[in-house]
Amino acid sequence: MNSEGVELNPTWARGLLVDAPARVRDLESRLGLCFRDPVLPAQALLHRSAVLEQERAGRALDWLPSNERLEFLGDAVLNAMAAHLVYTRLSQADEGILTEARSALVRRATFALLAEDLGLGDLVYMATAERRAEGRGRATVLAEAFEAVIGAVYLDHGWEIAQGLAHKVLAGRLDGLLDAMGDGNPKARLQEVAQLRLGALPSYALRERRGPDHASSFQVEARLADFRALGEGTSRKRAEQSAARALMEVLAAHDITIATSAPASDSPIEGSVGVGGSD
Repeated sequence: MNSEGVELNPTWARGLLVDAPARVRDLESRLGLCFRDPVLPAQALLHRSAVLEQERAGRALDWLPSNERLEFLGDAVLNAMAAHLVYTRLSQADEGILTEARSALVRRATFALLAEDLGLGDLVYMATAERRAEGRGRATVLAEAFEAVIGAVYLDHGWEIAQGLAHKVLAGRLDGLLDAMGDGNPKARLQEVAQLRLGALPSYALRERRGPDHASSFQVEARLADFRALGEGTSRKRAEQSAARALMEVLAAHDITIATSAPASDSPIEGSVGVGGSD
């Protein structure tokens, strides 16, 4: 769908943002909608690293804010929508399973994959270092941009349209998530992979405990070599299993599975710190 509302030469399309109208039209085409206020998607595509890089070069970009505020809003919207999606799809699941499924859907690693699916890597304004990076830094930028885009859609089109878009992209990941959750003991599976592929054992650290004793929520970090991932659950055991499953996903993204041969001992693992949760 073509956007007829984006001016060819708006006043905010200058300096680094001179091609922003074209990027907005491209984003609209990928999302299948038109923005009434094109400033919102332009802002969603402007990462703070690009703004800081411009400032350091003496070219202050002070007429359009970065996407941080939209990222904040989009994060909240996506959490609510993910909760609604798993509640609807997992009609017989208890609170613990629902929490685990929602947490897996709203991980930054998941959002980075969804951003790649939408081709946001070609559209987001980011600093040179982040653009050249292939690991955690670039993934974080893309995840934040995805949240900001959802925030922009929510402000411009309201809850129903934003919900439909979020459900469309999140639902595609839910089936794979449910398959992974079918593994009854991810901690044992992670330990097996860790020993066979890396010659090490994973460890678990309690990061946070929230709520009263009768309704507690736990956040645990699973660690293995340079890899990290977060998990949540209604007990520490559930949180550890969730973190183990998240770390398995991170390892799989780096082709570290039992099905493939182990990496050579003199080959360092690059970009190996996984992002396990929605910050």
